[in-house]
Amino acid sequence: QSAITVGKLKVNLFGAIFGIWEVFWGVFYWYPAMTLYSLLRKIPGDLMGKIDPFRRIPICIGYIWGLLSMTFFGMWPKVEGRENLEGLREMNEKLKPAMYVANHCSWMDIPFVGRIFGFLNYKIIAKAELLRVPILGKAIQIGGHITLDRTNRRSQMKAFKSGVQWLKDGVNLVTFPEGTRSKNSRMGSFKKGAFKMAQAVGASVVPLSISYADKVQPLDYAFPAKASAMFPQAVIKIGKPISTEGKTDDELLEEVWIAIAENLPDSQKPEKDTPVGAN
Repeated sequence: QSAITVGKLKVNLFGAIFGIWEVFWGVFYWYPAMTLYSLLRKIPGDLMGKIDPFRRIPICIGYIWGLLSMTFFGMWPKVEGRENLEGLREMNEKLKPAMYVANHCSWMDIPFVGRIFGFLNYKIIAKAELLRVPILGKAIQIGGHITLDRTNRRSQMKAFKSGVQWLKDGVNLVTFPEGTRSKNSRMGSFKKGAFKMAQAVGASVVPLSISYADKVQPLDYAFPAKASAMFPQAVIKIGKPISTEGKTDDELLEEVWIAIAENLPDSQKPEKDTPVGAN
């Protein structure tokens, strides 16, 4: 479809219609629900804090918004490899908390990863500057997600402590260790030390390979340009959990990097001579 340019970003007819639908549910469902939750957290006695100590309700509110806005337009990716998560299954049938790690080349990566968890609790490790993005910043803050400023040592320590605590509390973590969206869709180097939170508590790392999210919403588009179900179909491949036990930072980084790259299409695999880790 042809597209028009609005400011610095493009919008085609599919994206315009989807955007209106998504914003509608955001304005009349998501924002009021999140605002109400935020107000209830401020009531003296912290009753909501006792009911929902790990801030799972905002995650559920967000997923319902996703169901309302994305399902009708065929926006959900195909999820493969769920059977690999059985390695995290405990005797009580619950999945052990883990750090889920994915490549990053589109805004759609975030809701795509949310599809894996559904109504289960998880927290994303996000760049601190995303707090300034309308709606998204509010979702990050109210949902208890972790923000990180890599130029600020105090922010790094606070993020590390928060991530470790969430894992100890049984909450999954999600990180995009490239640190930003790929400019050419190919997976780049991972930030060194990206998995220290998982290593600190002995949690496994689950590699996620996201394919063709860049075709659904290219870097220069304000909204998705096509449905995820259309060719090429967007897919998330869940890899086998990788143990962090007894491995150095570099060994773990390389093992996860290779596991994700292996399940990406040729158009998204790392370019030759791309270093595994970067500062």
